[in-house]
Amino acid sequence: MWWIFFLATSVLAQDQTDLSAIKKIQDELPGHDVKENDQDIYKRMQHRRYRPPVRPIRMEEILASGTIPGSIREGFQVIRLSDDQGMRLKDQLFVVLYRMPDELGYKYIRNKDGTCTYRVKSDHVDQIKEELVLYEPPMTYTPAPEIIRAEYDKKLSLVPEAIFYAGMVQGAYMRDLFNDRKANHGVATQYGVHLATDWKIPIKVGFVFHHESAIYDLTGGGQINYSSWSFGPQFKTRDFEISNFPMRVQTQFRVSPFARAQARTQNGSVDYKFNSADFLTSLEHPMKNNWGNFVLGLFFQSQWLGIKHQTEIVRVNPSNAINTSFGFSLAQVFQ
Repeated sequence: MWWIFFLATSVLAQDQTDLSAIKKIQDELPGHDVKENDQDIYKRMQHRRYRPPVRPIRMEEILASGTIPGSIREGFQVIRLSDDQGMRLKDQLFVVLYRMPDELGYKYIRNKDGTCTYRVKSDHVDQIKEELVLYEPPMTYTPAPEIIRAEYDKKLSLVPEAIFYAGMVQGAYMRDLFNDRKANHGVATQYGVHLATDWKIPIKVGFVFHHESAIYDLTGGGQINYSSWSFGPQFKTRDFEISNFPMRVQTQFRVSPFARAQARTQNGSVDYKFNSADFLTSLEHPMKNNWGNFVLGLFFQSQWLGIKHQTEIVRVNPSNAINTSFGFSLAQVFQ
């Protein structure tokens, strides 16, 4: 136990040592105040925090991101891009913004012409997308019937047309009248003036005025010359296409109290006057030109004749024979 006694003696000896010289030197050394307030410590800790790199977002990317509607509440600021100055709103503002914010968290306000003049902090914007959804489509529905609007012409206009017909005649009536089989065939021409309405109704109506002449040969070198001035209504369809080929159908019915046939026969000259009725239909192909439309057509005509005056007594069997003709037509429509 002698070592315990030795340790206690050493401790007591140290307490009696003079340390005044060391304290004097310590007092002469410069002092340092290492006290820091909490705010300085917080700032230093903030500067030590790791900041990841930020990728700059180009304006082209923002403009291509699309737009959304939104509102900026009263009291928030919008930043003018030209001078980076803020403007505080006095009232709530409804705007259209581009979807993508920039790297600093600003969204850009779209003007009516597509340009940008201001930007605003993203957290200052309230989206109003849901407020714009005012109607929820039903799960099932029946489509509404199609409404066809009727179109009416504001004024009535008539289009003139000059036309020429040429064709062959099957003269069954002339054959029976002159009792000559050779008169069964003839050649006919017609010149006409037509007036037709130019309107939106599918069927165009009009009026026609024709002069027709036909020649029939008789046995023994004789000849029949038929002529007639006739007039009547006309009906014409709207143009339609067959294999990209514009076509239309024309129909007319003419009457004449002025039909006449003069003939040289083996027995002398004879003269007949008739009441005539003619029904003609044609298929036409219009082609535009500088005056309007040039028209090519194919026609077929049926003709009914009734004698009203004759220079000699004849007897025609009641066969109800009619003259028929077919051929082509050339016309110019002036529009």
